[in-house]
Amino acid sequence: MRELKPDLAHALSPGGPALAGPDGVAEVLPLWRGAPSQRVRDLAWCSLAPPLLSRLPIPDSVAPAFQLARWPAAPRDAWVRWLAAAAPATLPETLAELGADAGARAGNRSLRLGRHAERLLHFALSHAFGLELLAANVPVRQRHDHGIRTLGELDFVWRDPAQGEVVHWEMATKFYLHVDATAGAGMTEAPVADLRAFVGPNLVDRLGDKLDHIVRRQLPLGRTAEALAALGGGIDRGEVYLLGWLFYRNGRTPPGLDALGIAPDHLRGWWSTIEDWSTRASTRPGSRWCRLPRADWLSGLRLGITPADGEPVLEDVGALHAALAERFADAHPDHSWRRESPVMLCELAPLGAGGQDGWIEISRGFVVPDGWEARARERVARP
Repeated sequence: MRELKPDLAHALSPGGPALAGPDGVAEVLPLWRGAPSQRVRDLAWCSLAPPLLSRLPIPDSVAPAFQLARWPAAPRDAWVRWLAAAAPATLPETLAELGADAGARAGNRSLRLGRHAERLLHFALSHAFGLELLAANVPVRQRHDHGIRTLGELDFVWRDPAQGEVVHWEMATKFYLHVDATAGAGMTEAPVADLRAFVGPNLVDRLGDKLDHIVRRQLPLGRTAEALAALGGGIDRGEVYLLGWLFYRNGRTPPGLDALGIAPDHLRGWWSTIEDWSTRASTRPGSRWCRLPRADWLSGLRLGITPADGEPVLEDVGALHAALAERFADAHPDHSWRRESPVMLCELAPLGAGGQDGWIEISRGFVVPDGWEARARERVARP
């Protein structure tokens, strides 16, 4: 269940905390996992965490001009140094902090997790030395006989001075569970068929569909006459900026991921039934567990000895099992979302002897209610 690898060579925090690996060797944590401030961790995650894909798994004939987003090396290195030294109070608020403000809760679009991630990347691009952010969230509109129609929106347009190119990024922040539509219950070793086998916890979308939408609709929008008019100039490169986590049945990664373009170092977790989770968790007495609110889904979780207001609370396995069982059995007619929605859990290990320096995430995953897997298989198989 130790899905988060502390040896990722992505944006190491200078002098950051270390976590003992399975072999007992202390390994420095990347900034998006180890920084004490969630503001730093979330911002580092949105700008520096490993991408989901290593290549776009689409024919060149479909999107010959598009590719995966990559930060230029020099601006990225400068941004890592700046962020590692930044005072947390000068950085954008976390989603939980924004949600605590009644006014923000009423009208701030960034309270959606995806919009919040865009907000953080906007901040990073605005403060990164060596690149120039030209525009963000640009509406593209078309005039016609009956008025003006909005065709869409361009997420980010920036200039790479070193290459002399203008780059268009379309960003997506996603969390998908892998489900084998053909295997029986408990069969987790079948090869991955395609990216549609990855579904959101609410079963609304699939990774394959989302990627297809970005490549066939969102990125081509930047090449239209209407987009050129809105920007006042052309775009040289269109790129997919895709971040997120992928979750596998009981943490077992199926074969065939590389053929789909999924990056070997992508962020991953597990999903399990409540009984499978409880059985495994009971064999890990040194861990602690908590329910992970959506506001904390981006970066790795880190808790102090005494959680601050609004932070997740550590729970023992028995109490957490009882709470989840009660939630999934909620018979109220208006609470179907409670019965049918998976719940994200986080496993934490102690920092320092016995947790004297707090607790840090070592794995995360979804506990799913009865019937979820069957509904997910139907969603995966749907054209």
